[in-house]
Amino acid sequence: MKLRPRVLSLVLGILIISFTVLSIPLYWYARSALEDELNKRLLTVSKIAEKNLNKDLLQVLIREPSLFNVRATLEDDLSAFLVDQIEGMAIYTQGGTELAEIRSKNMDFSQVAILLRAFAEGGVESQGNVSEIYRLSDGEYIKAAAVPIHIYQESPAVLVVWGGAEFMTIIDQIGGSLFWIVLISIVVAVSLAIVFSQSLIRPVRELSHYARAIQKNIYTYQVDLERDDEFGDLNRSLSEMHTEIKQNEQTTKQLLSGIAHEIKNPLGGIEIYSGLLNEELSKGSIEKNKGEYQSYLGKITRELHHLKQIVLEYLDYARPLRSDLKPLPVESIFEDAYRILLPEIRQKKVMVTFSGNGEVVGDESKLRRVFVNLLKNSLEAVQKEGTITVNIESLDGFIGIEVSDNGAGIAEEYLDKIFQPYFTTRDKGYGLGLTIAKNIIDEMNGTIIVESKVDKGTKFRIELPKK
Repeated sequence: MKLRPRVLSLVLGILIISFTVLSIPLYWYARSALEDELNKRLLTVSKIAEKNLNKDLLQVLIREPSLFNVRATLEDDLSAFLVDQIEGMAIYTQGGTELAEIRSKNMDFSQVAILLRAFAEGGVESQGNVSEIYRLSDGEYIKAAAVPIHIYQESPAVLVVWGGAEFMTIIDQIGGSLFWIVLISIVVAVSLAIVFSQSLIRPVRELSHYARAIQKNIYTYQVDLERDDEFGDLNRSLSEMHTEIKQNEQTTKQLLSGIAHEIKNPLGGIEIYSGLLNEELSKGSIEKNKGEYQSYLGKITRELHHLKQIVLEYLDYARPLRSDLKPLPVESIFEDAYRILLPEIRQKKVMVTFSGNGEVVGDESKLRRVFVNLLKNSLEAVQKEGTITVNIESLDGFIGIEVSDNGAGIAEEYLDKIFQPYFTTRDKGYGLGLTIAKNIIDEMNGTIIVESKVDKGTKFRIELPKK
């Protein structure tokens, strides 16, 4: 189900439920309150009239209903009780014979008489009965109350009092108004829901098209909704992801180009020396040119070793080895890295100093790889007889390791790029050493940052969790 129908259904559902919950109870409460008030008035008047009725005249009339003078006198007595909201009174025998009837206004009494007689014949309780609300053919509403008339322990007749239920006209109007209010509200709600759904669905549709465009072509134009709401946040996140995908694509292409370039040179050397070797072998004696052949084989071996190093370097970047974490003394791993690079350090007459100690939880071979890369970078950066300083300090919760040199330094515009794959400022190298180092430090929940100034040196700082 699409989003727009869901939004419309939700708004309409909330609207209808709200009106149902609020309007219907309000309608019935108003009707019940007004009806209860009329019931009390009808019963009160009927009971008062019954107590004050001339029972002797009534007995005479019951025995002889055709005595019009007696009936007129009795009706005249009843007229005193035609107060506000009381429209008429009537007396019926238990068999339904009308004995007296008085009305406050001229009206078509035939329909009312039928209703009242049926009500009176239905049986009346000692405390009195109240009828339902009757709707007459002319649109008016009436309601009646009946009480038994007691004469010497008997109840030979019933007094019926009725009054107009004018409030029902208002109640009907309210009901009709509620219908139109609900109808108009639904129309307004649908209109607002359509507008709202447009504002909601349009950015969703645009972002969906943008995502599909990225899927088909990562170099598609970026979409900017220029919004400050959650859709704007989603748009910015999608744009950042798009930028990152393009950067990764560029990095991958650069990486593949670098691999091809790095492999091309040793392969060219192998091709040349193997061709020369083949040419010399085809000319004559092996013993005569043995030294030259060995020279060619040695160069081929070196180029093959170079190829192997290239492959291993890229494999380490693309597929990091599984870590074997254990407590490690940092200073001893630095000493191992120092010994690995000792021939180059002596050749360049560089002074390397160590200070401090600390223990971290890490992978020994990987940390050694990091320290070798950092020392090698510093060694390549310093001039002959330069200095490299390694300082280890134990801090609150972590070990800080600083490797600094007084070498050529790194230009400020390159500082944000040195951890990116295949970035290097030197003619030699693959540009993966620092990338691999950062990946290893990140894997061990540590951080690595760099500070550098041209001609003043470089400092790498690593922070790793303590044991």
